[in-house]
Amino acid sequence: MKISNLEQGISSLFDKSNEEFDLGNYEDSINYLLEAWNAIPEPKGIYKDSYHFALYLSETNLLINNFIEAKKWADVIYSCGLDRIDSGEREFLSGKVTYEMGDISAARSYFDLANEKSEGRCFINEDKKYVEFFKQK
Repeated sequence: MKISNLEQGISSLFDKSNEEFDLGNYEDSINYLLEAWNAIPEPKGIYKDSYHFALYLSETNLLINNFIEAKKWADVIYSCGLDRIDSGEREFLSGKVTYEMGDISAARSYFDLANEKSEGRCFINEDKKYVEFFKQK
């Protein structure tokens, strides 16, 4: 199967984003992800990697405390990768973002749903503060 020039370009931007992330250059990583996102044809949500772009854009913005952008991408992810198995990953991401934004009520709702869908697996390998918050019922 031949890879199109568009796919090669997007893949190259994704690789550059990962390199910058590994170097701790989070804003440069975000910029490469945004460039890749903008190169995806409409409707973006059906493109095979759109889910991962939205996820990484939200997570990386969360990492640098840019909560407005993190929330934007956490919202976008709901329109991406609709053929994926729904394991609560989207809700867990939304829970983390709303928790960090101080919206405790929304965070609890998202974490409840994520926990139900994932049967508790969503908290594995995540920051302990989220599971500790979740356990405070």
